[in-house]
Amino acid sequence: MGTDWSVSHERGEALRFDIERDLLCTVDADGYFTSLNAGWERILGWTREELMSRPLIDFVHPADRERTLEESSKVSRPDYQVVDFENRYRAKGGGWRWLRWSARSDGTTWFAVAYDVTETKESERRLRRVLTAEHLVAYSQPIVERLGSRAVQEELLVRMRVPHEDGRILSPSQFLPDAERYGFIELIDRWMVSQGVALAVRGRRTEVNLSARSIGDARFAADLEDAVREAGPSAENLILEITETAALENLDAALEFAERLTRLGCRFALDDFGTGFGSLTHLRHLPVRYLKIDASFVRGIVHDEEDHGLVKGIVAIARELGVLTVAEGVEDEATLWLLRETGVDYLQGYLIGRPAPLA
Repeated sequence: MGTDWSVSHERGEALRFDIERDLLCTVDADGYFTSLNAGWERILGWTREELMSRPLIDFVHPADRERTLEESSKVSRPDYQVVDFENRYRAKGGGWRWLRWSARSDGTTWFAVAYDVTETKESERRLRRVLTAEHLVAYSQPIVERLGSRAVQEELLVRMRVPHEDGRILSPSQFLPDAERYGFIELIDRWMVSQGVALAVRGRRTEVNLSARSIGDARFAADLEDAVREAGPSAENLILEITETAALENLDAALEFAERLTRLGCRFALDDFGTGFGSLTHLRHLPVRYLKIDASFVRGIVHDEEDHGLVKGIVAIARELGVLTVAEGVEDEATLWLLRETGVDYLQGYLIGRPAPLA
């Protein structure tokens, strides 16, 4: 399995119309193609005459025929439209090609455009297959108090082991974007939360990152509540991190989610803080225990007065609100000593300790 999950036809790219690439057609009420552009011949291998000589359903995968017939029957509804409908078509050379459709009816004819998303579906299938406990790996990075050197809590960071490649480990940037794109990020969140709960029960104060999708998912919240409830008093060792951006974009959902979990003893951290500084006006509404100052500001405090002033401002406001601060991205001694002077509560970064497989 390769490490590149990128494909040529993502949903965003499909919006950029390309008459040479895209599949254009019209379909009548009897289910026959009445016009096709050359893209059909290139993708499926059939000639236009062959495709138009038989009902289109003859070319559709048996497992997709019922859904396809159901949608096709709605051609009599003027202005009815289909968006991102997917099914498989038989290629003349053998095998099947996944097509993603958008179509609109005028009451008698479908006017449609389709995109070949076979590579996308294959990438999705491969990724789904490896997002399991067998291949996911939890790394831990220590967090220390401002004037201490002993780890008082840790952040869990997800990695993925590449099958059949001597255990090579992928960084988050190599698989998380596609996990988000294909809707699999919740699988990762669930697995990481299970690791965090297990550590919390063992008395280790642990931070776990959650995606914006999981924050807004009622079922995920309910399942997480059950897991935290089973942890009992140890739930206070579990710190759930959400990014500042995710909190701002889903403020109501983030508030409801945080309130449900804090009632059970969990604590919350606002990650990447400072990237949306205007959110300070909303901070008092969220039951946040920690602010994690974004590493992009921390790394610049020695040489950039604006970054230094921003970090000092965050620390001062957090102290007024009774919130603890964590400086991320501490990588050298000069930054460490300057952060200690600002009064930041906790420190995290490569100088403190690099992420390592969870023991």
